[in-house]
Amino acid sequence: MKNIYRCLGVILLVAIAVHRYATAHAPASVEQYHQSIRTAAEALPRQIAGWVGEDVPVPVQAVTLLRPNVMLSRRYLNVENGASAGVLFVHCSDAHSMAGHFPLRCYPANGWNLRSASSRDWLAGDLRITGTEYEFSQDELGAPNGERSLVVANCLLRPGGQILRDMDAMAKSIVGAGGQSTGSGQIQIYFDSRVPKAQRDATVAALINGYKPLINAVLANPVN
Repeated sequence: MKNIYRCLGVILLVAIAVHRYATAHAPASVEQYHQSIRTAAEALPRQIAGWVGEDVPVPVQAVTLLRPNVMLSRRYLNVENGASAGVLFVHCSDAHSMAGHFPLRCYPANGWNLRSASSRDWLAGDLRITGTEYEFSQDELGAPNGERSLVVANCLLRPGGQILRDMDAMAKSIVGAGGQSTGSGQIQIYFDSRVPKAQRDATVAALINGYKPLINAVLANPVN
């Protein structure tokens, strides 16, 4: 009987190992795909039409958690009208890594309270961004009403042209062998909540247009 249990234990361990290899192993074509995303990120200009970007720090714990293939964190100023917005673009080689860093998790973890979440679509030229708009607030001395609030436009990206609204949709997209090894991308464009909706939408469209080469690199299919 002990031998039977030992055999079953070995079979179970082998099955687990095979499953992990099938879901996490990245073939050469996927490595080339990840490299193409890095190349597109390196070529991304700091100026997008009237918007000029500068790098801003990313929390160390976010970098550790995500183990990113690409991470861009920039603050943009519109030199024509003085408007500002922040952009965080992340691509993870392992799609599962993204689960630890998206608005409903990372903002509350840093002291922000969720006010609202609504499904939104933004059109940037011929590219439709299917995502979610979140509003968060936190207490802050000296701020109007003693509170600061942010609006975050967010979407998730997967190969094969998949632009996903939320983490539930992304989780469904990686089911199956090799699904997680192709990775996933995320865009957050964030504003002070006092910025009018029409201005926010125009800004999202303008900045997404500037990021299109990088977005398209993530949306592409790995070469077979």
